[in-house]
Amino acid sequence: MKRKAIILTVISLLLALLFTQMGATAAASHDYATALEYSILFFDANKCGPDAATNNVFDWRGPCHTTDGSDIGIDLTGGYHDAGDHVKFGLPQAYTAAILGWSLYEYKDVFDSTGDTQKLLSTLKYFTDYLLKCHPDANTFYYQVGDGQEDHTYWGAPETQPGSRPVPYVANSSNPGSDVCGLTSAALTIMYLNYKDIDSGYANKCLKAAKELYNMGKTNLGYYKENAFYISHSYWDDLAFAATWLYIVENDSKYLTEIDNYLSNTTMWGESPFENKWTMCWDDMYMAVFCKLAEITGDQKYMNAMNYNLDYWMNSLTTTPGGLKYLSNWGVLRYAAAEAFLAYRYYQLTGNQAFKNFAQSQIDYALGSNPRNISYVIGYGSNYPKCPHHRAANGYTYANGDNAKPAKNLLLGALVGGPDQNDNYIDDVNQFQYTEVALDYNAAFVGALAATIKYSGNYIPTPTIRPTTSPSPTPTTAPPTDNPLIWCDLGDVNADGSVDSLDISLLKRFILRKIKTLPYLEDNRIRIPVADTDGDGEITSLDLSILKRFVLRKINKFPVVYDIYGNIIDQAYGGL
Repeated sequence: MKRKAIILTVISLLLALLFTQMGATAAASHDYATALEYSILFFDANKCGPDAATNNVFDWRGPCHTTDGSDIGIDLTGGYHDAGDHVKFGLPQAYTAAILGWSLYEYKDVFDSTGDTQKLLSTLKYFTDYLLKCHPDANTFYYQVGDGQEDHTYWGAPETQPGSRPVPYVANSSNPGSDVCGLTSAALTIMYLNYKDIDSGYANKCLKAAKELYNMGKTNLGYYKENAFYISHSYWDDLAFAATWLYIVENDSKYLTEIDNYLSNTTMWGESPFENKWTMCWDDMYMAVFCKLAEITGDQKYMNAMNYNLDYWMNSLTTTPGGLKYLSNWGVLRYAAAEAFLAYRYYQLTGNQAFKNFAQSQIDYALGSNPRNISYVIGYGSNYPKCPHHRAANGYTYANGDNAKPAKNLLLGALVGGPDQNDNYIDDVNQFQYTEVALDYNAAFVGALAATIKYSGNYIPTPTIRPTTSPSPTPTTAPPTDNPLIWCDLGDVNADGSVDSLDISLLKRFILRKIKTLPYLEDNRIRIPVADTDGDGEITSLDLSILKRFVLRKINKFPVVYDIYGNIIDQAYGGL
């Protein structure tokens, strides 16, 4: 019996080791860089306004709602649709802009290394351009366009949605909006930090508006009026978050005094905000405040608040059998992603490996390390949701129940709501607690993915074929030319007839902007884009990574084949 017990113990240990190694392998196999790229591209699907098609990865999106604001005589076009609907709600819009901006502020090195910085910056500017429009003077802020009840009776493309849209709510001297003004102020302050070295004029405009909105929020205390879809339960947290970022910019201790005052108020539950079991979201920014203040002040009370919250999440919160922390059945993955973002930030501050491991486990779950082996990011991996609750991507109407069909268009990068407490997922457009997508779902997910790349050391993205986002891709044609074409091998960046380390050096200098052009770009007879080694139409660090691997014989061919006109004729990753 003793011998059998020893044998069983050994077998158990071996099995535990095996499963641990399998889990580590599964986690390591995730292509975080591709997931990061896709999660940023998702926002293009929700662009609104006359310029919605500009710099948009989705060819099924175009100009829409081009008269927003006309009912009150100002231009309120632009911005983003909230979710699968088309309303522009104030709190989640501001929250998303703030958290995406915070992500870029903390992890710009990652976005640079993956080639995503410019796309994220353009996305952020599309947010802040709209937020600035909504603030036409120092004492006014319009925070919603569209009526939620009316909008939800329509299922169809935003480009064909009939009628003008109301502007139901405004914050001014007669109507408080401390919550939405505070959160919008933070978004604009963070944009100032991200943009001040790019366009100081625009950055200063953002900072001026941020200060005005913060002043509006703190001098006319009260909740904003939206009371159906995004009901606000607190504004002290939003004002504290706004003051935190203004303190970072101005280093004025008055903001810390004001923050202390805000945090002396109890939460909607009558509890101390320093013992918070929720996480960062559009309606609760307390943990975001504690996280950032712990970093910049080192004050123990903020550290204690972070420890309390993370201890609850890691050790007490309901957890699915597959390991997902389950805060709420509505958009469960957005909350897990937000907590992962906070855990990564606190890991950087404390060096506690447990926080990093916890954060990565939640991101890995979303990407497919779960009992269903399903990626909850649309387009990532081979098994992902096909029926997101999103009118534009769906491509049908309510007629004959057609909207329940799988989406016509690929909603690339969208993080869906997620599974139930037993890891079950229902891919049904009408079961929107599972299939809903939204701006705020992807917001912290972007930052958490960037952190995963940074702390896993996986800066170099794995070459991946981006799924087509259009059901009917437009065929390419040979461009007209009066000059005889000359052939140049893919990767031959300096056009000297060979692919070698000289090409690596030249491409690196181009990407780092040490030089402004490449030899082949100056010769209009070379139609093949020899530096675009992944075929995505852009020259980024990913192309450099692939070129290095080719020269070092880590791969035996490039992941894309062009004809002599520069048209892609094959995309296959043989040898990679």
